Amino acid sequence: MEIKFNPGPNIRSGRSTKKIMLYLTCALLAVYLFGLQFYARQGGFFLEQAILLPLASVATAVITECLYALYYKKNVLSYLRTSFPWVTGLILALCVPINTSIHAVVMACFVGIFFGKLVFGGFGQNLFNPAGVGRAIVLTAFTGARIVDVVSSATPTTTFANHGWILSPQDMQVFLNDFGGLKNLFIGNYFGALGETSTLVILVAAVVLSLLEVIDWYIPAFYLGTLFISALIIGAFNGMALEYALFMVFTGGAAFSAVFMLTDPVTNPNTRAGKMVFAILAAFLTALIRFKASLPEGVVFSILLVNILTPAIEKYFDGKSTDREKKDALTVAAVAVICIVGIVLIGLSLEPKAYTSVMQTAAQLTGRIWL
Repeated sequence: MEIKFNPGPNIRSGRSTKKIMLYLTCALLAVYLFGLQFYARQGGFFLEQAILLPLASVATAVITECLYALYYKKNVLSYLRTSFPWVTGLILALCVPINTSIHAVVMACFVGIFFGKLVFGGFGQNLFNPAGVGRAIVLTAFTGARIVDVVSSATPTTTFANHGWILSPQDMQVFLNDFGGLKNLFIGNYFGALGETSTLVILVAAVVLSLLEVIDWYIPAFYLGTLFISALIIGAFNGMALEYALFMVFTGGAAFSAVFMLTDPVTNPNTRAGKMVFAILAAFLTALIRFKASLPEGVVFSILLVNILTPAIEKYFDGKSTDREKKDALTVAAVAVICIVGIVLIGLSLEPKAYTSVMQTAAQLTGRIWL
C-alpha cells in the first residue's frame, strides 16, 4: 500500500509578517506619493480628495478593527500590530476613483474590513480580498455617490469602454493622443484612481517587492502576460497590435491590482502552479468583464471571483510538487492557451465604433453633480 502525505511548509526565513507588511506599506506609500504630486499640481478639489481619501479610508479601517478588538476584550495595540488594517485602507483609497465621495469610501472600507475580513476571523483567515470587497461596494452600491467632474470622469478606460473596446487604427491614434500617448499612460500623468495610473511606479515597486520576497513575481507576470498576449492578438486583427496590448495593461487598474491585490498570500493558492492558474483565470475574467459587462475596469470583480476558486485550485494541485511537476506545467500551459483563445474570440466578436473626443464623451457620461 502506497501512503502519500504532505509535510507542512517548514522553510526557515528571516522574513516575518511584520516586515513583509512594512515593506508593502512603504511600496503603497511610494505609489501614493506619485498620485499625490500629480493631483497637487491640479490643485483645489483634486488635492483635497488626494489627501482626504487615504485619511478617511485608513482611519475607518483602524477604528473598525479597534472596536472589534474591544468587543472581544483583546489588547488593542497588540491586535493592531498583528492585523495591519492600514494596509487594506491604503489599497482601497488608492484604487477608488479620485472623485469618490468621502462618505462612500468610509462605508466601503467598513464593509470591506468587517464583512471581507473580520467575519472570517480576522487577518489570515479571510476568503476574499478585503480591499477588493470595498472597491466592489464603491462600484455597485455607491456609483452615484461621487463628486462628479467632467475631466476626472473621462479616464482612459472609461472612455475606451464607452466606444466598445475596439477602434479603427486611425481612431486609436486620436484616442491615445487625447491622453498624451502611450508614454503618458505608462508614466501615469492622467486622471484616474489615486494609485492606479502610474504603471511605471507600480512595476518598480513590483520588482523591489519581488526581490525582497514580499510578493510572488509570477502572479503579476502571468496575469499581465495573459492580458498582453491576448490583446496583442486582438489588436493585430484590428490593425492596432502593440498599442492595443500596452493600453490593456497600462490602464484600468490592471498593474496595481496585479501587484498589490492578486498577490495577497491569504486569498491566493499556496502552490506555485496554483498561483499561476489563479493569475491566468483572473486575466480571463478581467477581459470577459471588460468586453461583455458594463464595468470598464473588470479587475476587482475578477479578483473576487478567483478568490472563490482558490480552494478548488488548491485541492487540484494538492500533493508532492516533485511528483507533479510535469503534469502541473502541462496544466498551467493548457489553462493559459484556453484562456488566451477565449479572450481572443470574445475580443474579435466586438465591432469598431467611431471615436468621439474625450470631452464629448465625458459630457455624455455625466454632468457636474454634487451628491
